[in-house]
Amino acid sequence: MPIPHDIVERLRVQLQTSAPDIPGAVASIAYQCGNDRDAGIIGRQPETSASSAGVDSRFLVMSITKSLTAVAVLRLVEAGKLELDGPLSRWMPKIPHASGITVRQCLQHTSGLPDYGPLKSYHEAVRRGDRPWTLDEFLEETHADELLFEPGLGWSYSNIGYMLLRRMIEQAGNRSFAETIAVEVCRPLALEHTAVIESQADLSHLIPGYSRALAEIGSPEVDVRTRYDPAWIATGVVASTAVEIVRFYRGLFSGGLLSPASFQEMCRIRRAVATHPRYTTPSYGLGLMADPDWPCGAMHGHNGAGPGYSASAFHVQPFPNDSSRNVTVAVLCNMENTDQTESMMLTLAETLTGGRSNGDRS
Repeated sequence: MPIPHDIVERLRVQLQTSAPDIPGAVASIAYQCGNDRDAGIIGRQPETSASSAGVDSRFLVMSITKSLTAVAVLRLVEAGKLELDGPLSRWMPKIPHASGITVRQCLQHTSGLPDYGPLKSYHEAVRRGDRPWTLDEFLEETHADELLFEPGLGWSYSNIGYMLLRRMIEQAGNRSFAETIAVEVCRPLALEHTAVIESQADLSHLIPGYSRALAEIGSPEVDVRTRYDPAWIATGVVASTAVEIVRFYRGLFSGGLLSPASFQEMCRIRRAVATHPRYTTPSYGLGLMADPDWPCGAMHGHNGAGPGYSASAFHVQPFPNDSSRNVTVAVLCNMENTDQTESMMLTLAETLTGGRSNGDRS
């Protein structure tokens, strides 16, 4: 079922609003609802999409990677190589507070570990083109020896926690992070365009990503592929297409990746931030943002943001007793505006669910 023309034009207006002066800005969109599916490229102008991108164009999906990381961790738990409620100290005894922080707490952002995302020094170093920090430097710069709260007793988004999970995965599986994601996530779902990006050379295979964050003040946006080192994303980062991100979440929620017990653990949510302008009950599972009370149906997925790219993908369940009517939507953009990218995803999700309210669910 093609996306209705009026909805495409609404999405185009949202893209134009978020990238008024970026001629090459595009949004790659994909969805599946039951057996119906569609994918396409929306440009700021109709002719943009025909000349610069296609549905196989690859984008950095940024923190959507956390969902893939969580699946890899849980598959290693199933294989007996990791313990979900085991302490970090089993694998990284020298990390501050490692004996009191569990794998689950890192996955759910309840570890009390700080985050490097808000650090001015981090963003200044990335803009200058400095050498990416080592693990020890990330820990030092974020003052990881000073927990924000006692593990398990609070919630705070922490890229440091996922940085440590990445290293733990490599040790437990005896493979690189890239190899683990390929074996544990991409291979079971036949994701041919999805892979971990490890170097600047890898970026050359992606669609251009336009960044104000890396440009000189007062200068036009720059293509991040020419000046960004993805090693600055200490958590690890995946590149993919909107079609394959839909296939990933669809595969996850249809039982194609995890045992029922592991999937239940992944979806066991807790309240996250106090408020979110577009969510009713913003929550977090294991590598999954969630809102069990979103008006069009319970939703699980993730957003992503970083230099040159933004992403939003969610699986929505408007009818808990009828999985055939579940909706999975992904929107990937090649510019920095996560709020607008999320808004585009929600617009499409609302359309595909018929704007169903809580009271209409059955």
